Amino acid sequence: MNRQRMAVSLAAVMAITAAVPMTAEASSSYSMRKKVITAAGIMTAQSDDSSLVTRAEFAKMLVNASTYRSSISAENNVSIFADVDRNNEYASYIRTAVEQGWMTGYLGGKFKPDENITMQEAVKAVLTLLGYTNEDFGNNQAANRLAKAAYLELDEEIGKSGTEVLSRFDCVNLFYNLMKTNTKENEGKKATSSTVYASVLDFTLTSDGEINPLEALESKLKGPIAVKDRSMSSILPFSVSKASFYLDGESATADEVEDEAIVIYYNTTSRAVYGYSESGNGGRGATEGTLDAIYYKSSDVMIPTSIVVSGTEYELTTSDMQFAFSVYGDLKVGDDIIVIWEDKSASADDDNDSPEYQLIDYIE
Repeated sequence: MNRQRMAVSLAAVMAITAAVPMTAEASSSYSMRKKVITAAGIMTAQSDDSSLVTRAEFAKMLVNASTYRSSISAENNVSIFADVDRNNEYASYIRTAVEQGWMTGYLGGKFKPDENITMQEAVKAVLTLLGYTNEDFGNNQAANRLAKAAYLELDEEIGKSGTEVLSRFDCVNLFYNLMKTNTKENEGKKATSSTVYASVLDFTLTSDGEINPLEALESKLKGPIAVKDRSMSSILPFSVSKASFYLDGESATADEVEDEAIVIYYNTTSRAVYGYSESGNGGRGATEGTLDAIYYKSSDVMIPTSIVVSGTEYELTTSDMQFAFSVYGDLKVGDDIIVIWEDKSASADDDNDSPEYQLIDYIE
């Protein structure tokens, strides 16, 4: 898929709003923050944002937020803590988090993986990711770190004391704040895409200082891929059990996407899978059929304006879509095709109930 088609498809995908019940403090701002953290692959999209986060889970989040995210092994040959078996699913993450100084163990050679992460532990970890060391905080390490975190606004939208434990809601905010904070070497400079921590994850800032997920993910979104008679495990290059699934813009299970989606897109960084079905709930969907006709402007017989697939007309509004169905493209009337479309009438302000389909992608 060329860059222009990818941009169109990505815009459609990133417009998804997962059906997630928000906590009392949550807002549309939090919803966007959660999308960024999910897109970055730091956390997966789960429905219960109020659930508390264990030290083991937080270790995994730290690794996913670091340069080690693509090189961590699922296998850990050495058990460095008495209470973390080397076959534990978090063992490699815990080992990396401790080796890098983001987290520490306890006396007696224990890590206490099932205990909940506290604010002061989490603050130490993210400040270390930013490049700060023990030498930066003097004798009163815990208090000075919390003060530094407040100064850097790492605690924005969290409001927890040092000894309080963090929920998934808190961790979304913490890691989002981390991403838009300058690293230690850039402290005091104006925050830009090259000075903030987000650059480690290949993300950039928008003009208003927030994280822009689109540019970084454009080259990492794979698809469209036909799903018919194929399992998710045979398509995806990552574990189905560790992926987040969406169907027509709503949170879904792997089985629901496998059973109902006609096509999927996926992102290897976030392990997010976006499926589209024939129903197109939410304004976007996919249809499999035969290319019945290609229509042109009467004044310009070289540029097609729309196509008809199995009796339904789809408008061509981008140059690459027009080229694909022109005399220079490979598609001809009678070809079997899958089209990914958007119903523009679904988001229109007028009272027109008739669907107005626009082609955003296709599979020959």
